[in-house]
Amino acid sequence: MPPLHLADILSQGLPHYQQQHRLTRQQYQVCAHILACRTGQLGYQQWRCDQCGHEEQFSCSCRDRHCPRCQGQATQAWIAKQAMSLLPCPYFHLVFTLPHELNLIAHYAPNVLYHCLFKSLWQTLMTFAAHRHQGQLGMTCVLHTWGQNLSQHIHVHCLIPAGSLNRQSQWQPITKGYLYPVKALSTVFRGKMIAALKAQSIALPSLPATWCVYSKACVYPHQLLHYLARYTRKGALSESRLVNYNASRVRFRYKDYRDNNKTKFMTLSMDEFIRRYLQHVLPKGFMRIRHYGFLANACRNKRIPLIRAQCRDLTDKIAMDNVETKLHWVCSHCHQGQLIFVAIVLPLTQQIRGLDSS
Repeated sequence: MPPLHLADILSQGLPHYQQQHRLTRQQYQVCAHILACRTGQLGYQQWRCDQCGHEEQFSCSCRDRHCPRCQGQATQAWIAKQAMSLLPCPYFHLVFTLPHELNLIAHYAPNVLYHCLFKSLWQTLMTFAAHRHQGQLGMTCVLHTWGQNLSQHIHVHCLIPAGSLNRQSQWQPITKGYLYPVKALSTVFRGKMIAALKAQSIALPSLPATWCVYSKACVYPHQLLHYLARYTRKGALSESRLVNYNASRVRFRYKDYRDNNKTKFMTLSMDEFIRRYLQHVLPKGFMRIRHYGFLANACRNKRIPLIRAQCRDLTDKIAMDNVETKLHWVCSHCHQGQLIFVAIVLPLTQQIRGLDSS
């Protein structure tokens, strides 16, 4: 059975979906990118064998962050870059989740909601750090808007080194097995998030008194690359989870975390499947991965070497053997040489447009 692709589902179901639903400009562009990905509409890459000279062409990908076929190489390159900033200390993994009563805001004011979410959770952590007379924390966090069944489940994964920098730039390790009590974090996070939304004149529905903040066990540097790969660059749906589809139904696998992580199957109508997928399209230019504190892009290059110099345990080296950032394709003709990138062949429409303009 050939592999199933999201583009095939959109190709069959999107025309009917558009008759019933109105796409935003960003959703329309994402669908156009996914449908054109690796079809030749975006052009071709020309590759040549360094041994026998044999040439091959491969269809260009769309490189859209919402496309499930375009994140593999970008993920590995990003992880390799982040690995250069890892510290030889444990990391805390926290998850801040918004109540589903706020999901509606993501449909008409997503930028406001997501910016308030990032701002509120960082202010919450800094409030606790100040209360405990700790210094500046560091954090890498990523926004997820989906659950396993593609429902809207807005939450942020946070990876935080177990330590802080004081005003004298001295490293203060955190030796406890947790960062801060989750119940207290939940209360403060709720208050700051509500205040941030009210400051933006957002009308709020009735909200639950308790919000979910989850803290996982410590993650050590040799495990962190796995966490980075799992939580940062992945999209709402991996195509390997697709089981089958027809003109009216789509069936896929999902993991039910509430039922002991059992793998289950869900069948949705074609329109409902497309609706669920497109609700996770982020606003154009929105940064879903962010760095704060001493891991912020503006200061990390200075502060990370400073922290490493003060850490006593430098024996925990991070294995980078499995992080591959370059493509190595063996020639299909001689089976000995490697293919080397030569040029981009533009699609025919762009070639004709270029001739007309000249």
